[in-house]
Amino acid sequence: MIRKIFGHPIGQRLSRVMSAQFLNQMTTIVMQLGLVPILLFAWGKETYGIWILLSAVPTYLTFSDFGFTLIAKNEMLMQVSGGRRDEAIGTFHSVFTLLSLVMPLILVGSAAAVFSIDLSHALNLGGFANGDARTVLILLLLNVIAYQYFLLICGGVRCEGRLALEATWGALARLAEGVAVGGVALGGGGLVAAAIATLATKLVCALALYIWLRRASPWLSLGFSHASLPEIKRLVKPAFAFMLMPVSQALLIQAPLMILGAVIGPVAVVTFATTRTLVRVGTAVTNMLNGTVQGEYSIAFGRSDPLLLQKVLRYHQRVSFALVVAYALPLYLLREFLMGLYTHGQVPAQDPLFLIMILTIATEMMWSSIATPLSSINKHVTFANISLLIALVGSALCYVATKAIGLNGAALSMLAVHGAILLLGYLLRHSIAVTPARLAEAT
Repeated sequence: MIRKIFGHPIGQRLSRVMSAQFLNQMTTIVMQLGLVPILLFAWGKETYGIWILLSAVPTYLTFSDFGFTLIAKNEMLMQVSGGRRDEAIGTFHSVFTLLSLVMPLILVGSAAAVFSIDLSHALNLGGFANGDARTVLILLLLNVIAYQYFLLICGGVRCEGRLALEATWGALARLAEGVAVGGVALGGGGLVAAAIATLATKLVCALALYIWLRRASPWLSLGFSHASLPEIKRLVKPAFAFMLMPVSQALLIQAPLMILGAVIGPVAVVTFATTRTLVRVGTAVTNMLNGTVQGEYSIAFGRSDPLLLQKVLRYHQRVSFALVVAYALPLYLLREFLMGLYTHGQVPAQDPLFLIMILTIATEMMWSSIATPLSSINKHVTFANISLLIALVGSALCYVATKAIGLNGAALSMLAVHGAILLLGYLLRHSIAVTPARLAEAT
């Protein structure tokens, strides 16, 4: 099917990328399902709980580069696809320079905060020693910093069209990190040893990937010589906007639960959360599809090829819609059986709540297929800004609707919010186009 739509070379690339994205999803599932029982067995509930608490703190620094590494990946792929390697090395060096300036400051500031707080009391760590907790946190902070450099090197791999290889490296690096932590725990090591293993694995993966990159693309090396302040400034708006998108998503996921808990109570939270968790399983499929085609948008835009850009867009939208229908209809028909199986009969499938949830997630799956091309060509600034505003207004609407209608009101407000974001995406479809100016540059 892919080859019929796109032709042989692109079809092959898409097939490889889809396989790599499948590996990515499977790795995530294996890590989520497989590592938890291993760590519980090796450490027990209390120690594992402390690991979760300490691991959660550094994850907030994942956006400490303000999205520059993620934007750089798209930008470099577009630049190299358009035959502009000099611009790509400029982007590579500019982001590397930014990381080298910002990351030490982040580390020093974070370390100062860590050593000024009584972690045992602040995080309720029980008898776990403050010194060990601080050591674990510093090591995990270093791991977050190493991850930013790993992402930048992935951008170097990606920029010459090695989309499947980049995704595979990412999946294998996560798998190696999980195996390292699990191995340390089963070997009798504690949290400090696990944090050391995490950092060491990330550094080894980053170094191995960079060595491979230098051999595969000798022209692409880390350094400062081609960095420029204008290039950094040019990337600021799309990078910051990219950071806002997961903020909006987190708000849409967490706000209804907090509102339901405050207005109705914990039983309503459980009903809403379990129903939504089951229904959201389908987003994994569209995420895999989005990850498969996003590189093609960057390549088509970088080459100033409007026909290819529109062909990818049509294919993406049609397949997304087909997946939504194929997923939503059987899910609704089997709702009672699936909810009974998922919750062991403790939370029944309630109508119209279940139907509203399906429509909400279907709408989210569709607008994500619009957000993907926008972010792939770094034209997502308006979408990200307005989406955050919609999410904020939607939270207020959720409160009013919950007070007025109850559980179904919260669900209906989220359907309205996702519907508004979908409408926004379609209104911004004109941004997914090669402008006459770009065509002139290409010729």
